[in-house]
Amino acid sequence: MVALLAVLLALAVIAGVWYGATSRRRLLDAEASVAIRDRGVARMLEAVAEAFVAFDAAGVITSWSANSEQLFGWSRADALGKRMTDTLIPGIHRQAYEDALAALALGSDSAIVDKPLATTARHSDGHEISVEMRIWAGEQGGFNAFVRVVAASAPEEHAVLDSRPIITLTDPLTSLGNRQLLEKDLAVYEGQVARYGRRSCIALIDIDDFTRYNERYGRDKGDEVIVAIADRLASRSRSGDSVYRVGGDEFICLLPEQTLETGAIAVERMCRSVAELAIPDEDSPTGLLTVSTGLALLDAEHLKATAELMKDAEAALHRTRYPDGDVNEGK
Repeated sequence: MVALLAVLLALAVIAGVWYGATSRRRLLDAEASVAIRDRGVARMLEAVAEAFVAFDAAGVITSWSANSEQLFGWSRADALGKRMTDTLIPGIHRQAYEDALAALALGSDSAIVDKPLATTARHSDGHEISVEMRIWAGEQGGFNAFVRVVAASAPEEHAVLDSRPIITLTDPLTSLGNRQLLEKDLAVYEGQVARYGRRSCIALIDIDDFTRYNERYGRDKGDEVIVAIADRLASRSRSGDSVYRVGGDEFICLLPEQTLETGAIAVERMCRSVAELAIPDEDSPTGLLTVSTGLALLDAEHLKATAELMKDAEAALHRTRYPDGDVNEGK
């Protein structure tokens, strides 16, 4: 009896070892099959004409094909880990994309997912590209997208388009949007205000006495200050806000869906972040470089052209800088 039990135990051990080895072999075979499939998919994505982009549920880019590098100008190393809306989507459209993806995450229908979408995308140098995009849901709440350039309808049209100079929409020193991009975005936003009743504030942020600062510390130091302030304004703005450099020492922040009161709170936060830089300025009363701000409102009741809106912001800044009406102080 004891001998029989020993034989049965030995057989059970052998069967267990065999089953474990078989299971492990099956697991390794499955992993190898998945790896082969993934390599095949990767080669396929590199072979197609369209640019392929994948991003997670938060909109962070997780995959970036070689065609994406050619189309958008960012290398794979530069693109991975960045939000899609911060790289590919023009500032004026970012909030709409954020809202659409958030709606899908909550189980609602989306205006951009599983539908062919003719839109504009942003190149790394700031100019915009007419593209067709199709986004579909991926794994773990993420998304995938194929993107292709929309070609002209006729060869002669294509030739004309190719002969046009590319208009740069970013400031070369700070990489912020420039005045041309601001005017383009505001023109789009004015249409949205008129049709859908949306509203926005623009905030003009101007460095105090910057001409005098440049004369004292030199142009190179002045450029360093411009870059530092631009980086701070861009990093401390909300998702959906856009920051532009519109003059030597002037910045505009476009603040969608803000009133003058809430816009003032947002601008005060950004100004505090600039003050935290603590840039020395021996000729300033505080010993530090300071900025002044002016706000203007764009809504259905105050619908106005870009030039008039800018004048309102400049007038508000002047009242902030010279509360006693002293117009003889220069920059």
